[in-house]
Amino acid sequence: MKASEVRPDMRRIDLELNVVEVEEPRTYTRRDGREGRVTTAVGEDDSGRIKVSLWDADIDRVKVGNKIKITNGYARLFRDEIHVSAGIYGKIEVLE
Repeated sequence: MKASEVRPDMRRIDLELNVVEVEEPRTYTRRDGREGRVTTAVGEDDSGRIKVSLWDADIDRVKVGNKIKITNGYARLFRDEIHVSAGIYGKIEVLE
């Protein structure tokens, strides 16, 4: 699949993207009361760019310049922009 083909509420998304930007992480409170971290990265392929939500441990692994593979991800609309996330059923791998 290509970045330009992703639509809100899609499931089972498989993408390979080059990371071109990573925002500063911010904290949030989980449902169980513990603190977590989340940030937004921008990934691109030959079809365009898309935002990627990175949660907790993935934040430390994904850097600008990395090529990542998202397997079994999902897309949602956040602040009128499409964001892709691995969620609990998918995974993000750093390829390079």
